[in-house]
Amino acid sequence: MNIFQTLYFMSLAGGVAGLLAWASQALLVLLIPAGAPAWPSAMIAAALLGGFIGGFTVAFDEKWAGNRLQIRWIAAGAAIGIVAGMLSGALHLPLRSALPGALALGTVLGWMVSGALIGAGLGARWISVNRARLAHGMVGGMCGGFLGGIVFGTMSQWLPGISQAFAFVLTGAGISFGIAFAPIFLRDGVLRFVNSGDPRAIGKLGKKEWSIQEGDSYVIGSQSADLSKTTYGREVDIYLPDGSVAPRHARIYSKDGRFYVTRHADVMSEGGLRRFILKVQNRSITSSCELHDQTLIILGRTTLMFAAKKAGGVRG
Repeated sequence: MNIFQTLYFMSLAGGVAGLLAWASQALLVLLIPAGAPAWPSAMIAAALLGGFIGGFTVAFDEKWAGNRLQIRWIAAGAAIGIVAGMLSGALHLPLRSALPGALALGTVLGWMVSGALIGAGLGARWISVNRARLAHGMVGGMCGGFLGGIVFGTMSQWLPGISQAFAFVLTGAGISFGIAFAPIFLRDGVLRFVNSGDPRAIGKLGKKEWSIQEGDSYVIGSQSADLSKTTYGREVDIYLPDGSVAPRHARIYSKDGRFYVTRHADVMSEGGLRRFILKVQNRSITSSCELHDQTLIILGRTTLMFAAKKAGGVRG
């Protein structure tokens, strides 16, 4: 799956999450007594939206990475989404009340706050790769919330039920799209799977691509997600199911606008140097090596290619 297919499926996952959140809150609101304050329903709606988006996006991201789904990670994503949603729900109504003469504007701002907080919570999952991913999630969520708010604010007077459903779907799709789109839009290069002597890698990776941008730091290895001890993310960012690749084999990182590959500290011993192959342009390396456009990287029996955007190597 290439990076643009990822955008489509990430948006689809967010849209389905938004639809489920709308349906769930519509059922739960029926349990709230008539005449009750509006804030419980607002918090329930935002919490459900955040929870479903959090769980769905984490599940999709792991499936896309070729890992087995980890319940603890999906649960952590849903929990963070719920907390962010509840916080945004608490702010939603005050924003609308502060702008009584402009209900549509207050609604849009409320949805934007909801999207931004949910997106920031989900963006935190990739903070070990690049701290900017938190901002990516926030901006993406804000844009998704803007779309949802526009739909709800303009249609709620005529089609209150349908408009809310559309708003939830658009907000969910927008948040998920924004989180996935920012790293792609801002990318400085792409790492592509080329080939492997291990059939498992060929079957799982296919046309796989990873966007790389300034500030990123990716750990590459064969350690699968089920062996990771982290609560909310992977220890290995680029998973290569190759028996000749070490659990943590190499690291790709950026520095001063340039990109490098180096051996992971785990394979710097004499035994590691002999056993685990790391070559750049068919030359074995033992220290950091700069990557240029169309550079081939061999890890174990797997070949990857780095394509630089500035050299015109990144194709749409």
